[in-house]
Amino acid sequence: MVYLKKFELLDKEDWSGYPFHIFLEKELYNIEFEPITIFYGNNGSGKSTLLNIIAETINNSQKIIERKNDLVKSDYFDMYIEKCNYYVENNIPIGSKLICSEDIFQNILHKRLENQKKNEKRDELQKQYLQYKYNPVDYSSLENLSISVETRRKTQSKFIKSRVDENLREFSNGQTSLDFFDKELKEGRLYLLDEPENSLSPNFQLELIQLISELSRFFKCQFIIATHSPFILSIPNAKIYDLDEIPVCTKKWYELDNMKIYYNFFRNNANLFN
Repeated sequence: MVYLKKFELLDKEDWSGYPFHIFLEKELYNIEFEPITIFYGNNGSGKSTLLNIIAETINNSQKIIERKNDLVKSDYFDMYIEKCNYYVENNIPIGSKLICSEDIFQNILHKRLENQKKNEKRDELQKQYLQYKYNPVDYSSLENLSISVETRRKTQSKFIKSRVDENLREFSNGQTSLDFFDKELKEGRLYLLDEPENSLSPNFQLELIQLISELSRFFKCQFIIATHSPFILSIPNAKIYDLDEIPVCTKKWYELDNMKIYYNFFRNNANLFN
């Protein structure tokens, strides 16, 4: 499924300000999208900036791309996106999202903090339970009387469970990240993913590309992805823009410079795998 069909950046006659001159230097003016489109390039190549430009240009005309964190931007950014244009093949669905690596890390941190708070609450309740259970009944208030009676009727574990929910299930960072994508990615949406491979082991990256491929092929999702990952880059039929080239051009994943570095590294060490 294709929702976003084409995006037009400014040309040299329109703009030369930082940081957007980076795309002028790369001679990148028009981007055409497929069901899965990937922006590839080294650090500083503009992959994340490009995703933000696309998301904010769309939101400038219709608030339809959700993001968990507000973008820190200058007045120049707003001036820039006002002159960008985009074209759709199908209406962009409500619930479409830009998901950044920061969102994933915040999700991991949120689970840890929530569980820490619950553990601290359990410690407080354990002390409260022992205080009320092994001292005379406290008649000073209805609340204290109720707690005194309850501690005599319940075990410590049941007393605590009645007041604190179970901990959120914690996995490794990679498992938590994969679970995050499994819950966030819904049928029939446009998704802009900024380096989704962060925190994911090779096995989990393979699971993620299976999820992305199935959502694109069978569940009417479109993906625009910024990535370094050889696994994500190798998704069948993905259209890849090489932001390291001037002018920017499309390539097959195995034609990219970094993929050749991986290939040469493993080829030079092939005897170690025998």
